[in-house]
Amino acid sequence: MKIGSVAWGWTPTPEDLPQGDSLERITSEVASAGFDLIDYLSTYESLDLFYTPERCRLIRDQAARTGLLVGGLVFQSDLWNNPDPAVQEKQLAYFARCVQTAVDLGAGTISCIIPGPYGAKPNRRRSPSEKMASNLPAGYSWQRDWALFVGMLSQACDLAAANHLRVAMECFPESLCSTPHAMCKLLDDVRRPNLGIQLDTAHLMNQRIDIETAIFMLGGERIYNVHAKDSDGMTRDNLPAGSGLVDYTAVFRALRYVGYAGNVSVEVEFTDNPRRYMTQALEHVRLCLAERY
Repeated sequence: MKIGSVAWGWTPTPEDLPQGDSLERITSEVASAGFDLIDYLSTYESLDLFYTPERCRLIRDQAARTGLLVGGLVFQSDLWNNPDPAVQEKQLAYFARCVQTAVDLGAGTISCIIPGPYGAKPNRRRSPSEKMASNLPAGYSWQRDWALFVGMLSQACDLAAANHLRVAMECFPESLCSTPHAMCKLLDDVRRPNLGIQLDTAHLMNQRIDIETAIFMLGGERIYNVHAKDSDGMTRDNLPAGSGLVDYTAVFRALRYVGYAGNVSVEVEFTDNPRRYMTQALEHVRLCLAERY
């Protein structure tokens, strides 16, 4: 397995990207830290203002010069289940632009985030003791919401397939698809051979879901990428690998058992010392891959 780093982890917040020459600088940082590959991030704004064909060529060439592979490109938009036809049209149009950007960067996979139930207004707790609620609107229909999500995602997969790209869905807690059972249902309902799961270890740990069982349920062919992000399973969900409760030696062993042949992307976000924590996580992941920890 090759070990990558997420570009958005090298800034105080992912929203700082892309900006100026930041991706060129970060690409050099990732290479000098000893990673094998890098993942990039896109938003509506960056697809409008930043990712020109010329800039994509410069980023791709710089990655190649530094010995990095380009792993994937994130499409940072969760509007897949918005019922407004104008929003749906815009979402697919921007996804098509993301597809072209991925081609220009040399990425093989587009990763997408999964929305929550449409119309939900979750309360954001200030402490773990406060109660949780999604505050779904009256008349909400999960079946209708799911059907819209599946239909939109099917169209996106077809756009990607036309350019020989894969689509990986990252399944967050409190989203429409947060458990391995829901992931399997999504893959079965969309029925596109280029659709898979981006498995985030912290997201599963935060829900008290056994990561190894999830890996065996999905199988090696339906997992497209793994985010090595740690969690203490209670209050902190964005820790460097090795700083929380995830047993990465067991995780990587399970991935080997199911024949997983993809990448592992170290993801550490929201820190003012990214090199320190990215390097710490990289060292731990390497030890676990070698079963020396």
